Amino acid sequence: MEEKLLLNNCLETERLYLRPVTIEDAKDMYEYTSDPETVKYMFEVHHNLDDTKHEILNYFVKEPIGKWGVVLKKTGKFIGNAEMHIDTHNLSAEIGYAIGRKFWGNGYAPEAATQILELGFAEMGLKRIYALYCVDNKKSGRVLEKIGMQKEGILRNNSQLKGKTVDDGVYAMTDEDWQKLQRMGEAF
Repeated sequence: MEEKLLLNNCLETERLYLRPVTIEDAKDMYEYTSDPETVKYMFEVHHNLDDTKHEILNYFVKEPIGKWGVVLKKTGKFIGNAEMHIDTHNLSAEIGYAIGRKFWGNGYAPEAATQILELGFAEMGLKRIYALYCVDNKKSGRVLEKIGMQKEGILRNNSQLKGKTVDDGVYAMTDEDWQKLQRMGEAF
């Protein structure tokens, strides 16, 4: 797959644009943030469009670096978001993603996450990229496996999710892992 980086905090893959989230994305974002199944392992359901606008302004617009909306190239439809939180001191980052349920099963989450790995390792010189996910969310763990990350373990009682203490799985990739995948041609 030919992938390229764009300017202004924008990334591009074969089928997707990853670009900053704007208030104009509120209606499309509300479609998936109001779906209990989509946000089951992430955050409380958005009950109205104002909840989504508040989230966009106070999270995505306030500090946009490393936060992208996931947009289908073919239609221009905003279908999810992806993130990379960078620890510059340790040359590492945590990634995450959310794709609306209507778009599950099309490989969009692995495609977006792989592009973020490319940015982190090839462009930023990071040494380690990891992801945490609620262990009950098997589909998210499967995405991490698909992009070549390796399971490192379980963090028991690691986080609070909607009033419940949950275990988090940890997957990670090092720059050496990434380079090996690139040489072998196994990257997404």
